[in-house]
Amino acid sequence: MRTLPGLMLPALMPAMVLTACFSGLNSKVPAQQRYVLQPTLAVPAATEATAGAVAPAAGSVLVMRPSAAPGLAGEGIAVLRPGARLDFYSNARWAADAPVALQSLVIDALRSAGRFATVESDSGPFAAQYVLSLDIEHFEADYPAQGPPTVRVALVCSLGRRSDRGVIVSFTARSEVRAEADHMQAVMAAFEQATGEALSQVTANIVP
Repeated sequence: MRTLPGLMLPALMPAMVLTACFSGLNSKVPAQQRYVLQPTLAVPAATEATAGAVAPAAGSVLVMRPSAAPGLAGEGIAVLRPGARLDFYSNARWAADAPVALQSLVIDALRSAGRFATVESDSGPFAAQYVLSLDIEHFEADYPAQGPPTVRVALVCSLGRRSDRGVIVSFTARSEVRAEADHMQAVMAAFEQATGEALSQVTANIVP
């Protein structure tokens, strides 16, 4: 009796699936690592903007999702090579897009500072008296010709009133930290320190 080709497919499919599974288990490709920043905020020094501030401010602030310089908007951990060549670590990623991660960190920092009654993201359901816009100018590991990289973090911040769109304060929070060695643990430690220093500048200067 002649066997129809279509009737053989169910018998072949399990073998194909098993082959695919075993090829994945035997893969020599390194597992991709996901990183979350947990920076420690430094105690901010008194600035001209905070010199007259005594009590926490009432009202609420809405933190916009940051815009980002080219190459800094995704999950890739950006690397700047000699010759202004933008690259990314091959087997390492942020746990979320860099703008989302930094927005969350800024919100947490402002909530901890306690200068506003509420601090929310731009996806929140509530209206706010103030709006904080952010631009990611730098968020990369800058490699010299030799040696470990220097992590650069720079956030351009503008706080304004929602009612009349008037700008209250505008500044750039920036930090540079050289990694102790050229491996991911040291680079992540430098990212955390630089990000923490930049966030401390944000909380020091954001006073409505």
